[in-house]
Amino acid sequence: MIAILILAALLQGPKKLDIDENTKIQPPLVVPAGTVIPVTLTARLTTKNARDGDGIYGKTAFPVTVDNKIVIPEGSFVRGKVVDVKRPGRVKGRAGITLSFQTLVLPSGITMPIYTSLGGAGGAGERKGEAGIEGDSSKGKDAGDIGKTTVEGGLIGVIAAGGKGAAIGGAAGAGAGAIGVLLSRGADLVLEPGTTLEIVLDRPLEP
Repeated sequence: MIAILILAALLQGPKKLDIDENTKIQPPLVVPAGTVIPVTLTARLTTKNARDGDGIYGKTAFPVTVDNKIVIPEGSFVRGKVVDVKRPGRVKGRAGITLSFQTLVLPSGITMPIYTSLGGAGGAGERKGEAGIEGDSSKGKDAGDIGKTTVEGGLIGVIAAGGKGAAIGGAAGAGAGAIGVLLSRGADLVLEPGTTLEIVLDRPLEP
């Protein structure tokens, strides 16, 4: 009898399993290349002290979603390094810094490499190239310093010798102001904690 039952089961062939549509394996969510991720810096960066290779640290400032699902939660850690630092010149040349964000750490602890470029500097400076930020020009400040010194020299000349002294004092003051500008550097670029930068994915990311 048992042999007959076994034979009947074998003749029926493999039984098909009914799979509920809701239990089907869903394809992984992929964050496409070109996605913009706002990142808030958690540590201060300045061209005065930064060196090539220094670490940079930030947190995502806004959740990133794909198909209405959060794939990169707000507050995820982002790490990278300083690639290049340019101090401002003594006569001309703006300060600049090049950054490379390389690692994303989700709140769950999952760590993954990222490949990015810079999309925006958040008002901290001007974007330069694919990953650089350039500081403001100091030309206006330099002209102001020279003008201020010229006025101060003229006032001293007036007190000392009237109109002629004012001309001499003004010329001397202008010369001193110009020398001061030549001897001093322009303004360093400073990125304070809380500065928001926009990084752009150069490659797709699968969290």
